Amino acid sequence: MASQSLCPVKRSNPPEASATTSDGCGSGGGGGGGAPAEGSRCPVVRKGDASADVLNPANAMPATPNQQPAPGQRVPLSTHRVTSTIPSTTGSEPLWVYPSEQMFFNAMRRKGYEPREEEMHAVIAIHNSVNERTWSQVLEWERTLHPECADALKLVRFTGKPDEPTPKARARSLVGYAAPFDRHDWVLSRCGKEVTYLIDFYNGRPTPTHPVAMHIDARPMADDLQGVWDRVRMPFMGLWRSAAAMAMPSAPAGSPPAAATAAATPPKTASASAAS
Repeated sequence: MASQSLCPVKRSNPPEASATTSDGCGSGGGGGGGAPAEGSRCPVVRKGDASADVLNPANAMPATPNQQPAPGQRVPLSTHRVTSTIPSTTGSEPLWVYPSEQMFFNAMRRKGYEPREEEMHAVIAIHNSVNERTWSQVLEWERTLHPECADALKLVRFTGKPDEPTPKARARSLVGYAAPFDRHDWVLSRCGKEVTYLIDFYNGRPTPTHPVAMHIDARPMADDLQGVWDRVRMPFMGLWRSAAAMAMPSAPAGSPPAAATAAATPPKTASASAAS
């Protein structure tokens, strides 16, 4: 399947801050738009990686991910790739496709990690969940500020910049907050125009029910007037929606629930309401 994929955002005690491999990135593999079948793209880019294989000029990432078992691998790993809910701009695949367990494992081994085969299923689950949560945050911004384009929003490409903190992350660090462990820049297509979102990933406080916790801070890049205006008005839009929700009158005591009212509506009236 010709596909695209998103690499993981979290690395556990890597031997170097970030790395790109022929299979993807330090914690997994990836794929890229416009690439050959099973093309590879990773969000963590290490400049000057002499060990990189043939790169796709469209995204500067390795063209073919490695789905073969690694030397010394103890048990087989799945090569199945899960389709995300994130729309893509490539014509061959409408949605981005996540890397497989085998792709993650190979990428980690190649860069000096010591992954355990038994953990790869959990790693994949965390990675996919984080990317879906990130996309949900992006959609919240877009549906609030640009609803006319939200339904056609697509992810064009992304880059990992763990060694380049965003201005917001740098400012937070100066006043004592923990620094994010990773940063992504996601480039979106909004009604045909490319816009960039900055995404900081912070370690959260684990709990017995959530041993892996993280905070995701996604927002538009303030690199033009539109981005600055979006960043300024989003907090006020949130306050306005909260105030509007609080101001809505509650149903009188003893009134039937909405579902019961709808059920009691004659079919003809219900049809007329829906048509209007």
